[in-house]
Amino acid sequence: MTELVHRVIVTLDSYYVWSMFAALPRLMSSSSLLFWLIVYIFVRFQFPNLALYAGYFLGRRWFEPPPYKRYAGNQPLISFLIAGRNPGTSIVTCIESILRSNYRNIEIIFADDKSTDNSIELARQFERKANVRVIGNANHSGKAANLNLAFMFARGEFVFILDADSEILPDTVDNMLPYFEDPTVAGVSPSIFVRNPSDSFLTRCQQMEYVMSYVMAQLWRDRLGIIVTLSGMGTLFRMTALRHIGGWDMGLGDDADSTIRLRKARWKLRTSLRAHLLTEVPVTLKHLTSQRARWTRNMIKQRVRKHRDLGSFRFGLVNGLMWYDQMLNRVIHPYLFVGLPILALVLFRTTDIPVLFVSLYGYTTFFFALDLLIARDMTRRGPSLGNFWVIPFYSLFRIPILCVRLTQILRELLMIDPWHPYVPRRIWDAIPHH
Repeated sequence: MTELVHRVIVTLDSYYVWSMFAALPRLMSSSSLLFWLIVYIFVRFQFPNLALYAGYFLGRRWFEPPPYKRYAGNQPLISFLIAGRNPGTSIVTCIESILRSNYRNIEIIFADDKSTDNSIELARQFERKANVRVIGNANHSGKAANLNLAFMFARGEFVFILDADSEILPDTVDNMLPYFEDPTVAGVSPSIFVRNPSDSFLTRCQQMEYVMSYVMAQLWRDRLGIIVTLSGMGTLFRMTALRHIGGWDMGLGDDADSTIRLRKARWKLRTSLRAHLLTEVPVTLKHLTSQRARWTRNMIKQRVRKHRDLGSFRFGLVNGLMWYDQMLNRVIHPYLFVGLPILALVLFRTTDIPVLFVSLYGYTTFFFALDLLIARDMTRRGPSLGNFWVIPFYSLFRIPILCVRLTQILRELLMIDPWHPYVPRRIWDAIPHH
């Protein structure tokens, strides 16, 4: 063990670091597969953030909400739809955040999914004070079914979907509505941040993960017109667009499915850097891995099965390329990430494993820290510098998530126990595409 630690520390010497960079030209000239894999990883996962920041540095006005035209001095009705089961006191925080909004022309509809706690009583306290309606579902039917139930009562020109464990800031709506000046825009997602980052090591890591996934990745995808998911944690939709696609399809992931169907219908999707939403994230490893297992299996259900026709380019070149990008980076990439070090060992015929892994660790940690600094500057709300001590340990956080993704992708492709308790069994048995 002492020898292993010594070899790891030795690789951090400046001579070895310089040797690693000096070897890159030689790898390129030799047409090494490993080199081009490294180039691919940099171009796909690091370059977009660097290019995004360059654009932000050159013209920050491009990242601000567009000016009001049609909605100048006019507040169209916005229906906030909340579907939840046993959210507890989180439903109070959620509704109160909406009522504190600077945007006043609203209605709130909470569809309770047969909660077994006092959630429905807590929500009904607001019915006498504001434009709030609480609907109690007689059967446990899942999130999508309850969104459809609430949608039946919505009267707004726009519909804001909000999770019961999420909350908006007072200016969130004001920073989203201007994007709908373009009549072809169907939905706008906010920048999503973690509400409980100090609860545990896992929540601190998720704070950083969410900034990269739900802010930075959404922004560069927005610029390329390839937004993959309008998050179910919170998104503002145009009512006519939701009616166009017929609401939510029950049982297969409400947010990804509705986003893909909007893309197929050729609606535009946007994201707002300045609209901020806070959401509660899992505190324990058990809860986190269960959540990610469900997300992973839904991703396969959506991309590989239900909407695999995107890959035929029937719905346009961009949608087709986006589908292949998802296949490569969401389905194949986890296995590639594990196989890359093994491939390097085979190509270089070396047993110097510590050098290899320290090099990969140093590369990913350096660029992750750089990305977080960029995100902090752009969002004005990124992780506090006091939480940056987590960065060297972030790779440890990714290990169980990677293991979950590897196993659940394989299980879903092989159709091993495809049902998840998140969807009631009677509804799962009724849907045709699993």
